[in-house]
Formats: sequence, structure tokens, C-alpha cells
Amino acid sequence: MIDFGRYSLLFSFVLSLLVLTGLTIAIRKRDGRFIDISYRGSKAIFFFLTVATAILVYSFITDDFRIAYVASYSERSLPLFYKITGLWAGQKGSLLFWGWLLSLFTFITIKRDENKVNSLFLPYVLLFLNGTLVFFLILINFMTPPFEMLARFPADGNGLNPLLQNPGMVFHPPTLYLGFVGFTVPFAFAMAALVMEDLGDWWIKKTRAWILFSWVFLTLGIVFGGWWAYKELGWGGVWGWDPVENSSFMPWLTATAFLHSVVIQERRGMLKIWNLSLILLTFSLSIFGTFITRSGIISSVHAFGQSPVGFVFLGFLILILAVGIYLIWTRYDKLKENNPRIEAFLSRESSFLYNNIIFVGICFATFWGTVFPLISEAVKGVKISVGPPFFNTINSPLFLLLLVLMAISPLLGWRKTSSKGIFKNLLIPFSLMLASLPILYISGVNDFMPLFFYSFSVFAITSLLREFYLGTRAGVKYRGKGWAASFWSLIIRNKRKYGGFTVHIGMVCMILGLVSYGYYQYKEDFILKEGQEVTIKNYRLKYTELTNFEKWNYEGVGALIDVYDSGKFRGVLRPEKRFYKTQEPSTEVAILSNIFEDLYLILGGWNRDGSITLTVVINPLLSWIWIGTGVVVFGTIWAVLPGRRKEDEINIIEKDIILKLKDAEDR
Repeated sequence: MIDFGRYSLLFSFVLSLLVLTGLTIAIRKRDGRFIDISYRGSKAIFFFLTVATAILVYSFITDDFRIAYVASYSERSLPLFYKITGLWAGQKGSLLFWGWLLSLFTFITIKRDENKVNSLFLPYVLLFLNGTLVFFLILINFMTPPFEMLARFPADGNGLNPLLQNPGMVFHPPTLYLGFVGFTVPFAFAMAALVMEDLGDWWIKKTRAWILFSWVFLTLGIVFGGWWAYKELGWGGVWGWDPVENSSFMPWLTATAFLHSVVIQERRGMLKIWNLSLILLTFSLSIFGTFITRSGIISSVHAFGQSPVGFVFLGFLILILAVGIYLIWTRYDKLKENNPRIEAFLSRESSFLYNNIIFVGICFATFWGTVFPLISEAVKGVKISVGPPFFNTINSPLFLLLLVLMAISPLLGWRKTSSKGIFKNLLIPFSLMLASLPILYISGVNDFMPLFFYSFSVFAITSLLREFYLGTRAGVKYRGKGWAASFWSLIIRNKRKYGGFTVHIGMVCMILGLVSYGYYQYKEDFILKEGQEVTIKNYRLKYTELTNFEKWNYEGVGALIDVYDSGKFRGVLRPEKRFYKTQEPSTEVAILSNIFEDLYLILGGWNRDGSITLTVVINPLLSWIWIGTGVVVFGTIWAVLPGRRKEDEINIIEKDIILKLKDAEDR
């Protein structure tokens, strides 16, 4: 079984080289036979990588400790749920998972377009997809082989890191990889358009679903990572500007900028060079994040250990940038053709452009703060720490500007907006924002940044809901429908537009949660004896007893805390310390959450007399981050829901046009 997994990987590598060669010949000689062989070879690669991945998962499930990777990240007492996650717990398995996902996406790309008459672009796309896959198969086969065997077979494995034994880490890496790997597809289409010198917006339309798919999974990956950190690391926060956190955040920023700027290209034919540069940058930053995580040059709870693989990724990153920049540079004149300019300072497209500038600015600031300690160490031999104060100082005002644009953009028209129209559209949202300022100030929001974050959130939500209202009212007025029927018709007929507005509403909710916990988090340490009570704000906490318990692969100590909120009993919380047989102890927090705030308890330690050290954290509105994420996911799904009949009609029309053109050429 192990040998079969190893040979499956090796055969996948050989096949990928043959496919790459076949595609090169097919493109140069325009030989359809080699194209067909390359399609079949790519499908076979997916099959063999699926077999290899399944064998490794089966080895985890059956405790096959002959495999070094399995012995390093599993043990017999580990629950099945976490044994399966061993696939991506370490470097070898995660690279195999990455390669398998890439082969899956390549397979889907082929199946979608191989039988369409207008698929001349597909060999060029596969050239870049398969070239990327060759790189990963080299790593998997020769640098990080997942089926490497031990000289001596242990009776049990080392077990999974306790920090990874959390549902957040079950979902965080796969969703993050789905985002990273998914961006390979639009990157390949963009590079194919450059090679073919077919520089319209066809590649954007072909990859719209891929872009949104990758973006939403990258969003989920980042949020799951924050949820895991909040639940598992015991520091009371969801985001700490850790280098590895930043490495996933940077491609999210450029991808979000890209999602907005492609709308301008589709509607006005503008920003062709910018959009190609953004998708190149997004994919490159995904590879850069992998380099940061796997090189061992940074210290992080998220990173893998020291490894030469990271610097191989750096070489691959340089190659990607060199190829992408060369293709854009050599097609620069053609990309500039028929490229109209923005006509007015106040227009929808100008607001999208400002949006892009801010996103890239935040990305640059985050990139500089992440790499500066490395540059300082390389040049001066001294590693300077760049922490949250730097990132918060630089990025908070930029995020406030983004929120302002999010509020204003829906009120602006395409090309230009008259001053009368601006005044009319701004009147209600701006009035409500002004009205919220004294209410917020009286409520205790006195600091400048949170005051304006909250007030512009009111502006943004009002302007977005106003769009739903006006569209629904138009249906009632001009089509004679009821309000419910008109609303349903509106969002069905304009899924992309109103799905996007829903995503923005979700983002505002997330911003409110981040701002509230970031500026108004309460934290205090207490030493309590059994039976002692402490009052914090509206909570009364009573420490009743210290308990010992045992689970499948660890022993634990927990403190039972009775919680009263405004005099009402809300339940018993048990913050814990867990002790594993082969791993370091871990802290398990206890959380009482509602829509307004989280009560977060951390057991710091205990004494022989039974007294404990308890850290109490209160995070206002933090649950809005998770609620906002759900709204974002719903809005994205709604935006990409297909209108099958319309798409089928378009495909039929395309085929009819192509057949008529061929008939005309034959005559």
C-alpha cells in the first residue's frame, strides 16, 4: 500500500512532464492530437494524486506508524476526527494536499471547456496550471516525500500538537488552501490571454466564479484561523498581525481589489493592465505566504520548522513574477489600446479606483511590516520587532477610508454623478450618520477612530439598504407587484449586484466587531479562593471548585465558575489546563457569548490551597465578526448562483456564430 502511494506520486510527476511537453508541442504545431493526449494525461494525474492522498489518509486512520509523517502527527488514542486532519498538520501532507487540489481544479477546468467549440484558450491555460503542478510534484517526490518510512517502527506515534486539536484547525488550513490554490486558475487564464494576445475581458468572464470561489474560501480560512486563535491560544483576541496571519491577509487584499476593478473593465473596458497586474500579484502573494510559512525564517505559532523548501518557493516566486512582468511588458502597447479614461472625479468607477489604491496601500504597509524585521536582520544582524501598534497605526485610517468609500460608492452613478443627484442620494444616509454621532458620544464612544468607524458604519448600512428599498419600490410602482414579490424579483434578476451589496453589509458587521473588541476590550487578572466572588461590570463570577478529569488522550484541570449577568444566573463556565502524554500542556478558555459581548475566562494557574489565577476578558460585539462572515458567504453564494437558461442560450448563440463563420470561410 505504501509503495503504491509512492509510485502514484512518481507516476504523477512523470505524467506532468509528458503533459507539459505535449502542450508545448500542441501549441507550437497546432496539433489537436497532442492536445487530446494532454487532456487525458491531466485527468490521469488527478486520479493518481487522489489515490496517493487517499492512501495517506488511510494510513492515518489505521495507525500505520511505519510512515514517518504519520508517526509524527498521530497516535492511537487520537480521535478519528483529528487523525484525518493529520493530512495537512505538517509540511509533507499539506504540500500533497495542495498538489491534489491543484490537480482537481485542473480536472474541473478541462471538463468545463474541453468539448466547447470556442476553447482555443484551454491548452494555454493548462500550460500554466500544469507548470505549477510540476513544481509541487517535484517538492512532493524529491524534497518532502510523504511516504518516507522509518528505520524502526514505533509502537505509537508522537501525537498531534494540542493546539491543532481544535475544530478551528480542522477547517482553517483546508479553506485557506482552497483560496490559495483556487487563485491559480484565474492566474493561468490571465497569463493565457497574454500569451495569446487576446486581451479582452473574456478571461475575466471565464474565471468570475473561480475568483469568487477562491476569495470566499480565503476569507473563511482567515476567519477560521481567527476563531481558532480566539478559542485556543488564550490571549483574548482574534488577530495579532502575526507574519503568517499577514501572509494570508495580503493576497486577500489584492484579490478584493481585483474583484472591484474587474467590474470597471467589464463595463468600461478600463484598467486592463491593472487587473492583470493584480491577479499576478495575488497569486504571487499566495506563493510568498507559503514561502514565509515554510522557510523557518520567521517565528510563529502558525509556521512550520526550518526547511529548505521555503527557499525553493522563493525561487518559484521569482520565476512567476519574471514571466508575468515580461508578458505584461511585451503586450503593454496592445493593452493600452481602446482604454478609455475616467470622466469624472465623482463616479462609480472613480470610487472603485480609490478603493483599489487603498487596498494596495494596506497590502504594502502589511508587507513592509512583515518583511522589515527580516531585512533588518540580514543587513544589520539585528532583528527589529514590528508589532500590532505599527499595523494598527498605519492601517486603521486606511480601513476607515475604505468604509467611507463603501458607504458612498452605491450612491454614485457610472461615468459621472450630478451635484443634485449626489445631494439627493446622500441626504438620508448622511443625516442618520450625523444623528448617530451625539448618541454614540453620550454612550461613551469618545475616541476619534471608533466614533467615526461606528458613524460611517451607520452611513454604509443605510446607503446599502437604501439600494434594496429603491429597487423594491420601483417594482411596486411600475410593475404593480406587492412589496415581498417585488423584493424577490429584484434580488433574483440582479443576483450579482445585490449579492455584492449583501457582502458589503457582512463586511460592515465584521468591521464593527473588530473595532469594538480592538478599542474597548476589558481585561483583568484575579486571584480567587474557593467560594470567592468577583464583580466585573454587569457580571458576577463565583469560583466554586477545582476539578480533575481525564479524556481519550489527555488529563485536565478545570475551574468551575458560576456566571451571573445583571443578577441572573447564566450558567457554569470551566476554563481548563490540559496535559498530554507526548506534548506540551495547553490552555482551554471558557466563553459565554451573546450578540452584545463575549465573557472570556482563562485559567492561569492554581495553588495548593485551591486558589486560582483567573484572567477575565470582555470583548464587546465580537460575535458580529462571525455573524458578518456568514452574511459575506451568503452574499457571495447568491452573487454566483447561475441563471442556467440564460447561460445555455448564450452558449448556443456562440456555437451558432462560430459555425456560420466556418461555413462562410469554407465558401
